[in-house]
Order: sequence, then structure tokens, then C-alpha cells
Amino acid sequence: MSRRASTILGSLTAAVLTVALPGAAQGAQGTFTYHRQPGNVTSVLNNPGDNQCYNSGNAAGAVDNGTNRTAELYASAGCRGDITATVNPGDSANRAAFRSVKFTR
Repeated sequence: MSRRASTILGSLTAAVLTVALPGAAQGAQGTFTYHRQPGNVTSVLNNPGDNQCYNSGNAAGAVDNGTNRTAELYASAGCRGDITATVNPGDSANRAAFRSVKFTR
């Protein structure tokens, strides 16, 4: 491969990575705090990914959405079934009961 072709290929690769990587790194910024039962054990998700499902076990009680995304709380694990509540960015809920959570824009 000629030196010029190598330079062009390297530039194209860098351009593709620059365009592709920012979308892959997107996600909520901040923390989501909830409590698992029994025992009211505090759990925290830091900077959770967009549209990724996080199983929470038997979560119940106070929830604080300190992220910049809406938290959708699901009745079942795997973010299946009914959404029991939505918690907007910066909001909290006092009596949330859920088994999984997903963060959306």
C-alpha cells in the first residue's frame, strides 16, 4: 500500500470512529438511588446507559432519580410487563415498587 493510500485510510478510519463513538457513549448522567427489600438496603446506579434494563430485585420504598433521563419502573424483571411508575429527571417517588428500571430520553 502506498504511503498516500495509508494516510487516506487512516484519516477515513479516524472520521468513522469520531462519528460512531459519541452515540455509543450516550447515557444518563447522575445517580439513581432505590431501596431493596427486605432490609431497606440502599442501592445506587451511576450513569446508567440509555434504554438498558437494570434488574433491581425486590425494590420498594423511596426512589431518587438524580439522572438527566426519565426512569421507567417495571413490575417485572427484564423491563417486561407493566410500567408501575415513571420518575422524571431530578424527581423522587416515596412508595415505588418495581423489579427493573430503564432510562429513556
